[in-house]
Amino acid sequence: MILFLFAVILLAIFFQYSAQRRELKGLEASLSFSEALVEPDARFEIRVHLVNYSRAVFPFLRVSVHLPEEIIVEAPSGQLKPDGRGGQYLSVSAWLMPRQRLTRSLPVSIGRRGRFLTREMTVYCGDFLGLSEQGHSFSLFQEVVVMPRPAPRQDVEQVAGGPVGDISVNRFLFEDPVLTVGYRDYTGREPMKMLSWTQIARTGKLMVKQYDYTLETSVTVILNVECASAQAWTWTESAYSIARTVCEQLEEMGIQYSFRTNAVTAGDFSSWQSVGEGLGAHHLAHILEGLGRGLDQAAFSCETLLERTVRSCDSTRGLLFITPENDPQVLNLAARWADRAGVTLWTATGQEEPLC
Repeated sequence: MILFLFAVILLAIFFQYSAQRRELKGLEASLSFSEALVEPDARFEIRVHLVNYSRAVFPFLRVSVHLPEEIIVEAPSGQLKPDGRGGQYLSVSAWLMPRQRLTRSLPVSIGRRGRFLTREMTVYCGDFLGLSEQGHSFSLFQEVVVMPRPAPRQDVEQVAGGPVGDISVNRFLFEDPVLTVGYRDYTGREPMKMLSWTQIARTGKLMVKQYDYTLETSVTVILNVECASAQAWTWTESAYSIARTVCEQLEEMGIQYSFRTNAVTAGDFSSWQSVGEGLGAHHLAHILEGLGRGLDQAAFSCETLLERTVRSCDSTRGLLFITPENDPQVLNLAARWADRAGVTLWTATGQEEPLC
């Protein structure tokens, strides 16, 4: 029995000595989010990845991740500690066998729009007897972008249901049945009135008339964030929400649209200030990501924004101008530029329908 206890003590001393000399060689740590672009209050995951490339055993590992205070982590209170500087530390414990990979996932959510970064992660390794620990810091920058909330339904009906609905109808009103440019095969989706009976009799197969379009209306969504009032940040948030809702409505209606803004963005996303005409999930996602990154600071004036926009306009394009304040000077300025370009203008302000 004494020999057994003596062997156990020697073994413990050996592992303790090995653990103290080992440090964190062969251990790698990283962090990731399950989603890069998320909805407000939507649940996603923060993932801590640990890889042991060595032959050593790590009996105790403690990972400390610095997170912004806006990230709500669904974890026991003991795993979260404030840092006193507007942030928090998340602690995750684990142990690793030789050549083992481990991923720990925790559900999180963020309640407001913006771009949020993780800045530092420290991995602490405890010794075999738990008497001491040593740490190694990993400098990392992982980001997640939260989109603006959709505008209230009354804003959808007021902004999108009015002018956008009119544009949707106008696209088909401008189809001129007099200007027949040719014929093509019947696909089964065309109405019966488009069938060309003379071509059917001549070719022996169903043919439809191909009409010319005299006008194809499209929309440029303009988001201005320049404000005269320093207290207009709530109206700016509402303007971001209206811009999101309008773009989503244009997607649903199949109307091509472009996007321009003078907002400064968080991160390297300056190309978002001018997005060309298009449709589709990628086009919309690019704009929504910019709306999430956008700040309440203007890179240039509202007049410069309008001037740059109307330079590329033609008479077939409508302008949908979104601005935070219900400022008559700004609205009149937009009207003058639209009149100079000879285009139709619709306006929406975040001040009229502020978000709760």
